[in-house]
Amino acid sequence: MLKYSKNEPSQEERTMNVVTQRISALVKDEGLTCAQLGSLLGLSKTSANGKLLGRIGWTTSDIVVLSEHFHVSTDYLLGFDADHEEVA
Repeated sequence: MLKYSKNEPSQEERTMNVVTQRISALVKDEGLTCAQLGSLLGLSKTSANGKLLGRIGWTTSDIVVLSEHFHVSTDYLLGFDADHEEVA
């Protein structure tokens, strides 16, 4: 059985880190502000910024909304797919 040290992130933390990195890159590429991201997600600018900084977790709804907005798969955002080819 593989054991992790106490300082090593859990699988959930690693997945959320990937989600945050990928969404942050897409937000930057599109030039979205935190206010615009918050508007897409029904959140305040402060909450959107907290998500981009990894202080607040992404919900399933966030991931679905952003996959549709950026035309990428949820698998890409979750780190299951390396390519972020546009999806219809």
